[in-house]
Amino acid sequence: MEAKALLQPTPRFAHRPIQLVLVRANGPLFYSLAAASLLEDGMPLAADRMLHFFGADRMLAQWLRTEWLPRKLARAQQLREYVETTWPEYDWAAGHEQFHAAAGAAGGTGPQRPTGAHEALARCVATAQSGIYYRSLARWADDPRLRELAAAMAGEEASSFSHFRNVYDRRLRDQGFGCTAAWTTALACVRTARDSQVPRAFQAINAQCAPHVPFPVLQYPEFLARMGSVIERHGNLGAPERVLLRTWKKPPKIRIEKAQQRGPVWFRPVLQAAA
Repeated sequence: MEAKALLQPTPRFAHRPIQLVLVRANGPLFYSLAAASLLEDGMPLAADRMLHFFGADRMLAQWLRTEWLPRKLARAQQLREYVETTWPEYDWAAGHEQFHAAAGAAGGTGPQRPTGAHEALARCVATAQSGIYYRSLARWADDPRLRELAAAMAGEEASSFSHFRNVYDRRLRDQGFGCTAAWTTALACVRTARDSQVPRAFQAINAQCAPHVPFPVLQYPEFLARMGSVIERHGNLGAPERVLLRTWKKPPKIRIEKAQQRGPVWFRPVLQAAA
């Protein structure tokens, strides 16, 4: 009787699928989800910038306030919950605080755009990048639940892109935004994400991981290279999307300090038995 009881899984592990072991060991997946959760959580600032330019458009303003932003915040919460549940070694709240403190010290989470056309194009680029990432994640992740979540997020980004593209087309006509200015702005958006926004999140994430994480700790250039390969394989990229990916694959123009991880005071090896 006692031997039989010892062989029974404990309630903590009874409903954990074997995919969780694979997911927890996937370092690029952890970094990408943790970074996405931080970036999505900052969308109220993006909404404020758009309302500054487009607030007079009642239908667009209502869509931003009642549909786009609530979906973004719900997504941020879903990603946070997934990260905290799957990798309890990572202190999400502390990473969030560090990320936003660093953004504030740098003057905000992104550059201020001079015109509505610039802002609309920047949002088109950001939405396209997010859509590529979530579409790739939906085909790459080992966890079926995560694939389902990512597929829904990719669908939301595709829908949002059409809204922002319509706004951009209208502003393009009104403000005489030329092809050269548009191309320069689009590349600047990608470089800002690659060289500023994502590495800022990456540094906060590495700083708040306990030493005994179940994957090798990565440095930012290695993370970019590995996720670039994932997206190239799973993103089903069109020609414009391949242009964006090429920019991401270039070496970032930043200097990332080696992460100083915290002591193992609160580390809890929740999957010790499963591993």
